[in-house]
Amino acid sequence: MKKHLFGVALLSMCLMCLGGVASAQYTAIDSIQVYDATGAPASPYAGQVVTIHGVIYERGQYSGGSHYLQGATGGISLYLNPSPVALGDEVEATGTVSSYAGEIQISNPTFTVLSSGNTVTPTPMAMADILADYESVGTLVSCIGTVTVKNTSNFSMTDGVGDTILVYIDSTTGINIGAVDVGDLYEVTSPVVTYNGTIELKPRFQTDLVENPGGDTVPVITNLNADNWVPEVADPVTVSATITDDNGVTGALLYYRDSDLLGVSPGAWNSVAMSNTGGDIWAGTIPGGHGDAQVDFYIEATDTGAQTTTFPGDAPLSFESMAVGFTSIYEVQYAHPDSASQAAAYNGLFANIRGVVTAGTSDTGASSKFFVQEPDVNPATGTYAFGGILVYEGSSTYSYFRGDLIEAGGHVSEYFGMTEFVPNNADAVYLVAFGQDLPEAPYVATHTLSDDVTNLGEAWEAVWVKTGPSAVTDTTGFAGYGEFDVSSTGAQADSVKVDPTQALTYVPNLGDVVKVEGYMEYVFGDFVIRPIADQYLVLTGASGVVDGLPSIQEAGGLQSIYPNPFNPMTKIKFVVNRDNLVQLNMYNIRGEKVRTLIQDRLPANEYTLTWDGKDDAGQSLASGTYFARLRIGAEVVQVRKVVLVK
Repeated sequence: MKKHLFGVALLSMCLMCLGGVASAQYTAIDSIQVYDATGAPASPYAGQVVTIHGVIYERGQYSGGSHYLQGATGGISLYLNPSPVALGDEVEATGTVSSYAGEIQISNPTFTVLSSGNTVTPTPMAMADILADYESVGTLVSCIGTVTVKNTSNFSMTDGVGDTILVYIDSTTGINIGAVDVGDLYEVTSPVVTYNGTIELKPRFQTDLVENPGGDTVPVITNLNADNWVPEVADPVTVSATITDDNGVTGALLYYRDSDLLGVSPGAWNSVAMSNTGGDIWAGTIPGGHGDAQVDFYIEATDTGAQTTTFPGDAPLSFESMAVGFTSIYEVQYAHPDSASQAAAYNGLFANIRGVVTAGTSDTGASSKFFVQEPDVNPATGTYAFGGILVYEGSSTYSYFRGDLIEAGGHVSEYFGMTEFVPNNADAVYLVAFGQDLPEAPYVATHTLSDDVTNLGEAWEAVWVKTGPSAVTDTTGFAGYGEFDVSSTGAQADSVKVDPTQALTYVPNLGDVVKVEGYMEYVFGDFVIRPIADQYLVLTGASGVVDGLPSIQEAGGLQSIYPNPFNPMTKIKFVVNRDNLVQLNMYNIRGEKVRTLIQDRLPANEYTLTWDGKDDAGQSLASGTYFARLRIGAEVVQVRKVVLVK
């Protein structure tokens, strides 16, 4: 089995009480949510900073930064990526009133969490009332209707008296509407949203769609997961899911088959009975001995009324899949330069990959993506060409850092020319080890990196590279976007765009000669090299470490460092709350590692390590400021300043 290294109801009356008590402190949401007769935003608070209060009832289902908050007088959208809050948090949020795609939102909010574990009860609303008033935008509602039209990503339903509303399924939610058919009666729970003046429903979870409400509802299957998303040929795989029904579930079957990656000659479907493992959780095991490159599977559940449902909803026409065995990133990514399509060889296919993180979730400017590379050169070519890939994990559940060794199961796709590896879910990425040696950045000429005419640049997509000494040839994009061009030859025609992931101390000037190191990405039709910090352009002595002990997190964390300042030694205490990989290193003020105190898998316990002010070679270090960096799995990274005084 793979190991990852990583209910109080809040009713509207409660919200009204809370909002009423603090009415002077908070801006009423219904006074912010103002639209004109055409549905265009007309908030009197547009551009102003406001503070609101309520419970987060949608968090990250539509994108890494999306939130919906329900307050005493209504609901509203907020956007912040990355986010410090979770579903069910009661918060105070302060941000700027703006709009996106015609919907009013609070942008770049700061949050104060007041309590956690709350739920918001949806307000039942007639379809006509939802459509009649933009005041309901942002509010969590439930609405009943009959399906009239169905497409791949949405369906429409009517109340039978002339009103029709669109139910839009965002692809990032994972909701499957295969079981939805024209003529079905559904209750949809959703925030009321508006898209360029059109009011819609946008459910968050599979459980937001309930067929035959008020009668014997059809079973709902959610939270499908596997204990191993990267199986080898001999590995059995246990698949689990949550199955709910108003009157009870009598049984469930797990169907599975072996298949080639292209699905040209799949085997016959087999089935095993699933067992109830407690509550609404059911599990079944696909036996080992897989006979092909892929395993397909789906679940069928039956309730006490002999009604059956499947997940995906239109199974076996649709099904879940996982690859068997590992494929090198080189093989996944390869595209011949002469090929008309520069899509990756595995585009649209399932695969399991293994590699070292070269740019982590904190490096890329988006908590939903990181870059992974083969640790060794391709023996067939002697280079790292085609050796990197962007991993896009939309839920932003875990964090990954440079030097992490990961395994992941998922599928390959192309997004506007950039190859992405999309894990089956957040739990389909496994942290195997950290502190691994990073692949050495190869020197590649700027005209090769930027070449999308003869397709030489495609080979270096997602690879960590360096340019060698290059002249700055254009700085016109620096003021607005922080971009500038560099060229190995000094000619603008041979240049590649430098697009840092964060603001740099370095300010480029025409004629400067710089070495640029970073990962390659394809953005708006151009290959760009992305340094992740100043040190990959110029070395600085800056350190953004904040003094003070971080709080203990779910996986564990620092407890104390004493004495501090110290001489000749200090004790570092920390707690590990479950079996996990742990790393504790000491760094000097230039960010150079001077001592590894531990790098091992530790069982849950409290630990005390002593640092004697010496480096890994046993040499005494000079007086000054050092930094203790604790890493626990994929979930905790904490840094604290330590002062050595002699």
